[in-house]
Amino acid sequence: MKLQKLHIKNFKSIVDLEIVEPNPFTVFVGPNGSGKSNIFEALEFWNLGHRFSDSESIVSMFGGTNSIVHYNYPLTDSKIIVNVGRYKITAYSNATLMRKYDFGYAADERINWEDWVGKSEEYKLFIENFSRIFVAHEEIEKLRLGGNSKLSLSASNLEGVLKRVLANTKKREEILGWLELFIPGFTNVEIVSSELSSIDTLVMYDKSFTKPFTKDLLSDGTFNTLALLTAVYQADKPQFLCLEEPENGLHPQVIRELVSFFREACQNGHYIWLNTHSQTLVDCLTTDEIILVDKIKGETQVKQLKGRSLSNIPASELWLSGALGGGVTW
Repeated sequence: MKLQKLHIKNFKSIVDLEIVEPNPFTVFVGPNGSGKSNIFEALEFWNLGHRFSDSESIVSMFGGTNSIVHYNYPLTDSKIIVNVGRYKITAYSNATLMRKYDFGYAADERINWEDWVGKSEEYKLFIENFSRIFVAHEEIEKLRLGGNSKLSLSASNLEGVLKRVLANTKKREEILGWLELFIPGFTNVEIVSSELSSIDTLVMYDKSFTKPFTKDLLSDGTFNTLALLTAVYQADKPQFLCLEEPENGLHPQVIRELVSFFREACQNGHYIWLNTHSQTLVDCLTTDEIILVDKIKGETQVKQLKGRSLSNIPASELWLSGALGGGVTW
């Protein structure tokens, strides 16, 4: 399975953007306000359109009719087109003179849609197993997920999902191993359920303390690390994960180890896309993994660096100097 192309037209700050044969592990690099999150939000729009049939509700989730399209092109259709393997699957929002939008989706005529939905691992990867994660940002959450099947965008249901994941012995051992590497003094993490209320409580143990820490005592970086690991381990099959600013609150060495972790996960079939403006994270990347994002005259634009040589110069130095194009904020 391979994502051949992503084409986004007239979605928020994006007028016409095309990404060809992106790596499973891809990082969108650019300054604040350049439109990195809008790329992930367009994919979320595409995904929800294929999962739910209520077009009016989908439009309202993304801020209503005036928020979907670029302000310079208010009467132009929005389209998000994903080419998967030999097929093309589109989500669109049709603009009318009444400024109303009708959301819909279309598939390449070569697809037997019902058969594809029922049997295709490609469908499950890009539709059923898609997640956009921006830890602790409940204000942009479109669907407030509960339960333990999948993390919500803000990871507000972390306890339920992590409890299920830790019940798998192999996954538990791997997660504890990563946490020992990432968090000084870490010894264990558990989800404790109250017998009276059935409320799940996250507790973490440190070798320097006799009592565990509850979630409200954890640092932002520790909680972020737990959420990122849970996102990757939450499904038994490959996923398409869009992780926003995963470096938040993390030590530079942890950021470097997480990049290795994400790469390894992608070798097992995942698509993991990040967005960042972290110098440390950028320095861990190859040019095949970098997509530069910039906003020029109000329009988000991207540049792929596949195959480009950096001549042993740190990627962040070239990015922040503007030598690669995109990234400078002045």
